[in-house]
Amino acid sequence: MAIEKSGEPARFAAFEQAGWDANIAGYDRAFGALARRSVPAVLDAAGVARGARVLDVCCGAGLLAAGALERGAEAVGLDFSAPAVALARRQVPGASFRQGDAQALPFPAGSFDAVVCGYGLMHLPEPAAALNEMLRVLRAGGRVAVSVWDSSGVGFALIYEAARACGAADAALPRGPDAFQFGAPARMRAALAESGFADAAAQRFDQDWRVADLAGYLDAIRTGTVRSGAVLAAQSGAAAAAMRAHIAGRLARFRAPAGGFAVPMPAVIGSGARPG
Repeated sequence: MAIEKSGEPARFAAFEQAGWDANIAGYDRAFGALARRSVPAVLDAAGVARGARVLDVCCGAGLLAAGALERGAEAVGLDFSAPAVALARRQVPGASFRQGDAQALPFPAGSFDAVVCGYGLMHLPEPAAALNEMLRVLRAGGRVAVSVWDSSGVGFALIYEAARACGAADAALPRGPDAFQFGAPARMRAALAESGFADAAAQRFDQDWRVADLAGYLDAIRTGTVRSGAVLAAQSGAAAAAMRAHIAGRLARFRAPAGGFAVPMPAVIGSGARPG
């Protein structure tokens, strides 16, 4: 597959970085528990074990780095957002974190036994460049593992669906790559193979996002996302009210017996090895 990139990379990168500078703490509050569920599966796919040197790319709050430490590995994390790096340092003091560009990793070739990236590729203007860099810094035989949101998931897609149905779907956002271009196992495998990884594999990881009510859902999108939150913020007046009603109707399908909603938010976990 041809990996899509942003049509205006500098503007899109600035938009994403500013968004995460403001919203990384909100993301961790709203989606941290959900994102932590896939940590063991990502680390397994990367073959992370005791004594390994692991790089967590687009580390955010350091969830994968924390999981690597629990396995007895050495963890290094990198993120373009200074507030994300600060949050990761507070929450995972045993790892080393630094600010940097996933598309130009500041490490020599062959520096790591494993490279992991949790829900980060869709936030980069040139994901192919990031995958190439992950391959470069791996030792021969080392493995990469990346997670993305499955394109069938409801949580974020519902915002775009509602905007198309009754809002302003063409909000004036920087033109980024398709956020779900890796969101199916076949597409993930193809992207990894195209980037030079051997033994490319991908699997779907089923999980639900638990949210208390409509207000909680909307607040999570506003304060814990970037692109989805910007689409929501672009609505006003009748369009905003119509979108809210549309979202409420769709969420009702996922009402949980114990209260609140169990919103389908599966992931795709892809992995591959640097050829020996």
